[in-house]
Amino acid sequence: MPERRYKGYRIYAYIALARLFAELDLDLGQPDLLARAAERLPSVPGRVSKEEILHAIRSNSHMTEKVLDHLTTEGFATVGKDDRGYDVRITVRGVEHLRDFHRLYKELYARELAEHYRYLKEPDWIR
Repeated sequence: MPERRYKGYRIYAYIALARLFAELDLDLGQPDLLARAAERLPSVPGRVSKEEILHAIRSNSHMTEKVLDHLTTEGFATVGKDDRGYDVRITVRGVEHLRDFHRLYKELYARELAEHYRYLKEPDWIR
C-alpha cells in the first residue's frame, strides 16, 4: 500500500479558511471587503460544520482538530456548538488574513494544491 504523505497543517488551514470565506459570498478583491464582511458575518444563514471542513481538507479528524485549533487561536475563525453540531465561522480577522495572503498561499502551495485536487476539480472558492 502506498504511503500517504501528509501536508503541513498550514496548507490545510488555508483551504479551510478559503472554504469558510466562501460562505460570505464576497469577492476577495473588492475595495470595501472588511466593512462588507463585518456587515455580513452576523447574518450569514449558512453554517459550515466540522465535517465539511474535514471534507474540504480531505484529511482525518486529528488534522481537522489541529487546523481548527490553529484558526481559532489566531482569531481567524470561531467554533460554536449547538444541538445540531459544530458551527465554524470565519471572523473579520480571518477575512483580512485571507485577503492579504491569498495570492502568496496560492503561489507558495501551488504544488501541494495541485496534488490535493489531482482527482477532483479545484472548487471555485479556492481560486
